[in-house]
Amino acid sequence: MTPSSKANLPVRSILASLLAAASVALAASPAVAASDAPAPISQAAAARVAPPDVPSMLYAIYDVDGKGETTYEVANGSVATYWFGHAFESEGTHYYTGFAWDTADRYGKPGEDDVGPGTRVNLTEATFVLTDPASERPWKFRGMEPTIGEFGAYERGEDVDTRRKPLEFRTPAGKLLLAVPTTNFDNGITSTGYALLVFNPERIKEEVDGHVWTYVGSLLTGEDNSAACADGDVMPCTSSKGELVFSNDGKQDMPTVTVKPSGTTISGPNKTRQLGAADITAYVFDPASKAYVAK
Repeated sequence: MTPSSKANLPVRSILASLLAAASVALAASPAVAASDAPAPISQAAAARVAPPDVPSMLYAIYDVDGKGETTYEVANGSVATYWFGHAFESEGTHYYTGFAWDTADRYGKPGEDDVGPGTRVNLTEATFVLTDPASERPWKFRGMEPTIGEFGAYERGEDVDTRRKPLEFRTPAGKLLLAVPTTNFDNGITSTGYALLVFNPERIKEEVDGHVWTYVGSLLTGEDNSAACADGDVMPCTSSKGELVFSNDGKQDMPTVTVKPSGTTISGPNKTRQLGAADITAYVFDPASKAYVAK
């Protein structure tokens, strides 16, 4: 054995030891990675986390600091207003979406813009993902959409009815149909209903812009004319409400939404009647208009 070969023996031994150690580490790495992976966030843990605050949500959408206000001008006379926030879970991920609506830009003088029942507002959203409930900043901004549809009237969004809870329905393909309870008062009649919105998790997976959330229409479920009927002196007093029922017909992913009313309605001069099975209305999703229509 030459001097050079003798000198190389310790080096080779060291290299062999290092390679063996590396092999052991690589073999063990999956178990290590699995143990270091974050544990799933339970529903109870997610429920204890406060949602993103409204000013942060509005800033994420409009990139304008409202100084803590929930309604303020954002650009060219357009006014943005916070509408509704909802926490939900989809395929193991916990989300929070904040919705806002904004009026059209104004370029004319005050009073020149016509506002009527057909003057709708633009609906928009910002979505956050819950990453660590124990963190000082548990929510991570996921994205926003400058428009997901138009709704409302007289240049105002539909008022949220805080007396009722929102409803959820999961489609076979994993979409979330969210029904937000709404209310409106006009000419002495209080109307109740739901605004329907769809969350599509596939759009988030595909990392594409738009159509993560879509507004798909509003349904009337009840009316109360007690503020206008004057105890029956002006017109018969009536009051009704409606139950929302979701069902799949197997023909498409989006469910049929049925309104089952109860209460009373005006049936003729100075006459009322009870609402029943004949007054049930079913609505189906129309892919062409991307909205629910009466069946």
